[in-house]
Amino acid sequence: LLVLVAVLAFNCWSGSSRQALLQEELAELQGQAQRGEAARGRLEKRNAELLGKVEAQRQQLEHKEAECGQLGGQLRAREGQARRCEESKV
Repeated sequence: LLVLVAVLAFNCWSGSSRQALLQEELAELQGQAQRGEAARGRLEKRNAELLGKVEAQRQQLEHKEAECGQLGGQLRAREGQARRCEESKV
């Protein structure tokens, strides 16, 4: 009976030691998960900011291209006027 009590006491002590180690490991993993989530949140926020900047740059580029097209049209019109002036001089 004493041997049985000793074996049960050893098993209980062994189980509680194992449980304590597992709880420590769980706490560490939960901390890593929280840090990972925080990093993920920061990266998603940064990604959204960068996408916003890309969209703004794209709109600005489209605006500049439209402006360039208008200026090109004005330049062609002035070149046409210059040719007509040259022709009228001749």
